[in-house]
Amino acid sequence: MRENLTLDEPRRGIRSGRTMTLLPGLVLAGMVALTAGCGGSDDISVPPSVSTPTLPTSLPTALPSGPPTALPTSLPGVGRIDAVSGADALRGTNVPPDFPVPPGATVKVGTTTGKTSTVTLGGVSSDRVATFYRQTLPGAGYKITTDVGIPGVARAIQFNGHGVNGSIGAAGIGNTDGVAVVFTKR
Repeated sequence: MRENLTLDEPRRGIRSGRTMTLLPGLVLAGMVALTAGCGGSDDISVPPSVSTPTLPTSLPTALPSGPPTALPTSLPGVGRIDAVSGADALRGTNVPPDFPVPPGATVKVGTTTGKTSTVTLGGVSSDRVATFYRQTLPGAGYKITTDVGIPGVARAIQFNGHGVNGSIGAAGIGNTDGVAVVFTKR
């Protein structure tokens, strides 16, 4: 039995193929009508009251010549935070003087927050880092307390000495390597 409905009568719970086909068609027709005035002509005219902006003829000459090597700041509840790039990172507040760095490693960035300083290194694999610090730390006055890792992938070494507890985290495969050395004053 077919039900005949007029436009004034709502349909409840009945779906017909015609309604499901008609609705997307109406939506598409409405979108075409809304966008009918868009595009189509490349002629764009600018009203005479619009003026072309003029650009400055001179630029300031006292611009910085490079990025800063230190960025000190202070956060409420945290205290002073220092960020230093390059070899100056080894002079962090909590980094012991003459802390050994593996040959071929590049000192990237150092940060200090309160009793903790972090130095990041690059250019050496996690295996080379582990071998270097296993051999070097005891002779430099540090005791290795933990040494764990997956050869060729990642290594974590914890140590203490010279008034700090420290950890070395090295990870990377191939040329993508990174080392973070964290020093915390005791």
